[in-house]
Amino acid sequence: MDKLLDKIKQAIEPYISNMGYEMADLSLSRTKNGWILRFLVDRPAGGISIQECAVLNEGLGGLLDKESILEEGYSLEVSSPGIDRPLVTKKDFLRIYGRWIRVFLNEPIKGKVEMEGILEAVKGDFLYLKSGKEIVEVSLDKVKKAKQVIR
Repeated sequence: MDKLLDKIKQAIEPYISNMGYEMADLSLSRTKNGWILRFLVDRPAGGISIQECAVLNEGLGGLLDKESILEEGYSLEVSSPGIDRPLVTKKDFLRIYGRWIRVFLNEPIKGKVEMEGILEAVKGDFLYLKSGKEIVEVSLDKVKKAKQVIR
């Protein structure tokens, strides 16, 4: 399935990028009625409307049909990643600089495996999280999961 996902990504990423969006996530699951292909798409600065998702859905469907990547029937879903969008890449963190985030760690830092605070900076492979009065340095490779939180 990974090869199929890679093939889909290669076919559609230029289209999504040329439309002024970025793909936040792509998933493919098999059901008894065929495939379900889910795209999470956003603007680089964040914020995409339902109408924009509908336009992308139509365009992506046409592109996938033209390329004949999925030979069986499939359902296509295009949506916004929303506020709970997982933060995975350095680019994701740079986009939400200055906002509140919650970080779950692979190993403790200062005795904690979960931290919350304002993302003060992203430099190199490190996040700088203002938690209370101190700024904690967190290596990106220690981040298990992260998301933006509303305060």
